[in-house]
Amino acid sequence: MNSQEVFRLLLLLSTLYPVKPDCRPAEEGQETTLTCTVNTAALACSGITTILEWRVNKPASVIECNSNRCGGGYSSVYGFSATITTSGSTLTIFNVSRTDPFNMETRWTCRPCTGSGTEVTACSRLEVYATPENASCTVRENTAVPGDIESMTVSCSTTKVYPEAKCSFEQRTNEGTFVTINKSPTYNHTPTTGTPVYYRSECSVDVPVAELGEGTHTFRAFIYPDVTDGRNLVTATTASPNLTLTLPEASYTCSTEIIQGYFNGKSAICICSLIPDGYPKGQAQWYKGTGTRPEASGRLLDISFDSSNPVQTYTCKGSSIIGESSGLTLTAKFAFFEQDIVIIESSTSTIDLCGETNYTNHRIPITCRVPKDKIYPAPIFSASQNGLVFDFPREGYDDTMFYLSQFYPNADIGGVYQVTCRVINKITGNTQDKGTPVTFRKPPLLPPKITITGKIYQGVNALNRITLAAGYTGDMTCRVEGGYPKAHTTQLTCGSLNVTGEDVATLTFQDGQLTKNMDGIECKCTSERATGCYDNKETFLKLDVISKNEQQGSSGENIAIPVGVSVAVLVVVVIAVILLVLVRRYRNTLKEKTSAPTKENKNVDFLPNPDDGYEVPVEGSERQDMRPEGFQFILLQAQQKRYREVQTNSIPRSASEGPRGVVSRDDLSSGQIVHGQDCTCLLLALSTMTQSIINRVTNVDPPL
Repeated sequence: MNSQEVFRLLLLLSTLYPVKPDCRPAEEGQETTLTCTVNTAALACSGITTILEWRVNKPASVIECNSNRCGGGYSSVYGFSATITTSGSTLTIFNVSRTDPFNMETRWTCRPCTGSGTEVTACSRLEVYATPENASCTVRENTAVPGDIESMTVSCSTTKVYPEAKCSFEQRTNEGTFVTINKSPTYNHTPTTGTPVYYRSECSVDVPVAELGEGTHTFRAFIYPDVTDGRNLVTATTASPNLTLTLPEASYTCSTEIIQGYFNGKSAICICSLIPDGYPKGQAQWYKGTGTRPEASGRLLDISFDSSNPVQTYTCKGSSIIGESSGLTLTAKFAFFEQDIVIIESSTSTIDLCGETNYTNHRIPITCRVPKDKIYPAPIFSASQNGLVFDFPREGYDDTMFYLSQFYPNADIGGVYQVTCRVINKITGNTQDKGTPVTFRKPPLLPPKITITGKIYQGVNALNRITLAAGYTGDMTCRVEGGYPKAHTTQLTCGSLNVTGEDVATLTFQDGQLTKNMDGIECKCTSERATGCYDNKETFLKLDVISKNEQQGSSGENIAIPVGVSVAVLVVVVIAVILLVLVRRYRNTLKEKTSAPTKENKNVDFLPNPDDGYEVPVEGSERQDMRPEGFQFILLQAQQKRYREVQTNSIPRSASEGPRGVVSRDDLSSGQIVHGQDCTCLLLALSTMTQSIINRVTNVDPPL
């Protein structure tokens, strides 16, 4: 047989007879189930009626199974029951026992085909157990002297258990989570007499209190039979009583009076004492600074003023074998204040106030400082400006060798201000002042002003425009108002004309200097100031230069024509609304007139021009009945009158358009009105527009 054939045989046997060497522990007097896995469908038990039997080491066969049932053996006498399936068999033991009918703590197997098959292990050894009875736990304190505990012992016991008990101890602090005590317990097991045997088991563990720490400690234990997963077969037993451990608390008293945390003098003696002693009992000790080693003086502390180390820190602590308290800290401070020590300084004595939103250039700090070895405790600083406090008292900063404070003076108005720093010792109440002058330079808020003919112009604005006649004589002044100090250079330029001054520059137009050629130029006024941050430093004024003839004809045009145009547009809108109402009425009236003409339509002076091919309505004609009434009629009369004036070339142009002329019919028909025309042209265009609207509704042929 080669290796491949051997492998195949082993694979077949493992399929038919798998091994199951382990089983769960069974509680004495209770029911348990064992399973034997065998592929009974693949068995060929020729000539044998028994397919499978359950066996133990002694008395061998327990129960037999054939294809129809399981029975025989001990089934009817000792309370065993079995079932058989294609995958094996299950055996139920109704009363686990170590004596009746035999000790079941043994090996359990099943064998197919009775005597001809190979046994399959269902359980290599059935573990039988009895749970602990009367389990209890106690806590005992171990003290060398009363009130001075060193360790504690947790002890547990049970009066009956099988097999011998095992113990697992746990502890928690202040209602926290239980954690395992990783120490090996001490055991004592006493067997009982009789059959079967049981045990009286005891276990205990010692725990040093130094490992527990401060708090209330609770203990519990799991006492369980020594079988597989035995701890999961029982519940925990709480040990009593609880153990409470406390740290000692410490406090100190000093012989020298303390005022606001400062010693009133140059030396002091302080004593550290325990209040209370703690459990286990501790001791009181002084610790310096952040040190972890106690001072050699123990409870007594003698301290004195040290100018190089004015602040000395000590902590009075209570400690014991379970730890130490946070303690009470003593900060030994001594107040002193020497005179003439205040220093005030700044990187500049001039501050530029440039704009409302740009604080960069005028957020310049002034520093006030005092040497740390000349004053203690840290002083309070305040600042005033011309006697008015602007930086209220506050703590300063600790900068290695100095206490210092920075403040930022400010002003709404430029000028020279006296800025004063005041240093205050908050314990002694002593003060010292130091001042320095500060100049605030501030540009004006508004641009320069250009003044001419009594009118003022400022900034860069398209509305900055003035009309002057050629040959105008007079002054144009550029002036800068406000700010500190005043402007050092102000320049006014109009074309080739240029003047310069400090805060005022005046340009005088001599006879013949302002010519028509200067029409449309911009005069520019600029100013330079010491701050260098005058943003609104320019003003522009555009000149409209006209001839003397134009001046006579357009003295009122600059205002009259735009106003007239605006009024005309408003009138058109109003008339359009009125016409809509009138047209509605007219249509209703028209229906009545077509059936019964009235006398009110007679004797109308409707005079369109026959030369243009339009029919002139006559009294009693059909067209006469179609004529509108009321307001419409008045508009038609006005239109006819204007039409006649056009025909006779009688509408004049404005003087600003040069020689007097006439408005052409094309101008009127297109509705165009140009700058300088007579407002009668606008009325004529309005009349034409009105007639056009009426004609659309009434189907009246236009007269033009």
